Amino acid sequence: MSNAKHFVNPLRDPQDRRLPRIAGPCALVLFGVTGDLARKKLMPAIYDLANRGLLPPGFGLIGFARRDWENQDFAKIVHDSVKERARTPFREEVWKQLLEGIRFVPGTFDSDESFQTLKQTLDDLDQSQGTGGNHAFYLSIPPKAFDQVISQLKKHGLAKRDQRGAWSRVVIEKPFGHDLVSANELERRVSSVFHSQSVFRIDHYLGKETVQNLLALRFANELFEPIWNRNYVDHVQITMAEDIGIGGRAGYYDGVGAARDVIQNHLLQLLALTAMEEPTSFDADQLRAEKRKALAAARPPKDIAAHTARGQYLGGWAGGKQVLGYLEEEGISPQSQTETYAAIRVDIDNRRWAGVPFYLRSAKRMPRRVTEIALNLRRAPTCRSARPTPRRWAATLGAAHSARRGHHVAVRRQGARHADGDSRRHHGLRLRHVVRRVEPRGLRAVDPRRAARRSAAVPPARRGGAVVEDPRPDPRLLGRTRHSARRVCVGHVGAGQR
Repeated sequence: MSNAKHFVNPLRDPQDRRLPRIAGPCALVLFGVTGDLARKKLMPAIYDLANRGLLPPGFGLIGFARRDWENQDFAKIVHDSVKERARTPFREEVWKQLLEGIRFVPGTFDSDESFQTLKQTLDDLDQSQGTGGNHAFYLSIPPKAFDQVISQLKKHGLAKRDQRGAWSRVVIEKPFGHDLVSANELERRVSSVFHSQSVFRIDHYLGKETVQNLLALRFANELFEPIWNRNYVDHVQITMAEDIGIGGRAGYYDGVGAARDVIQNHLLQLLALTAMEEPTSFDADQLRAEKRKALAAARPPKDIAAHTARGQYLGGWAGGKQVLGYLEEEGISPQSQTETYAAIRVDIDNRRWAGVPFYLRSAKRMPRRVTEIALNLRRAPTCRSARPTPRRWAATLGAAHSARRGHHVAVRRQGARHADGDSRRHHGLRLRHVVRRVEPRGLRAVDPRRAARRSAAVPPARRGGAVVEDPRPDPRLLGRTRHSARRVCVGHVGAGQR
């Protein structure tokens, strides 16, 4: 009997890799099941885990929202989401097993009655599904509701600290606060309810396979690592463009905007992975330490007007159908100043990246959905093919000449193309306080020798830009044309995925 007490199942040993580790029994409560994140990411991911045999039989899924649904209504929402977006084939036997533990609780975050019903539903699942009192709460909700939900969980005894072998955990989606003060206050509030080991601050973007492969691409590749520094890289562009609008997320998005929704979390994480030094090991603590060093060396632009850009998309045609502008979307105030396009230049003051600007861009309603990290290499000093063609000379001189007259001009070389192949138009994007668009007409080729003499009379700061303004925004904030042959594309992170 004494030997039985000390027996340890070797297949549960975290160091044993003979069988995949299967999670213990638990119930997952999803707050905000009607949102895009739950429908497009969370529900399909739960089914994929079950389909791969990584969820235990004792598993329950509870949806919490304001809708007046029954259990079968919520089950249909999950079913449709799984069939549309799951990455593994749909199997009826797996779905039937998952269906047995699906429940729905209608209610609002300020309703004590709703949270009491939630507690009763969890108790029923503990008995019927054998979840063992292990409960996880996923807050896929607007940040302003975090504190209220945490308080309700504590009030109704749902946030119990690990007792009798059972646990309660909370998963908080980004953004974690809207500034440093609010983030510290939210951290204090959450820590007073949940143990620090039971709090998971999630940036779901880091789960993408290509993001995780960045470390292998950098540190296990002898081709790239020697040139991954200021000696060879001219600048870095990190872009996340979406071909959709805000959809039904007006209540969330209008209080956040592109900068807080994407740049301050997704793109800064990509910047840290791109700029960090090699860690001594790939443990979580070592990775976090190196990313902190890279972010600590980053500094915002000194000239905000020249090195940042904000905008909103307008109505027009996209994907073969007519779409609304941001201010015309349901739930958006006509006076809203929230941006759907944001760009910023960030410099990193360390030995590896000193003098190399990083350009972070995020936008909605773009011609194509793509996320990429592009390292633009320095131009070879003796490369004769890098000399501008007559047509490019004409466009460059046109921009410089107009700048001397104080005009804000966006000059496009005739025939220039986007990196995605579309003509270089703004596609409904309105840039506020950035550039007043004046399309050139009849640009013609000129003699390159004559153009060179005229160019010498123009100050270097006025030459060679795709967009010229006084004060001018950095042209790389607004994109690049295909004729640049010095771009090394690290990878399309999640391109084509939903």
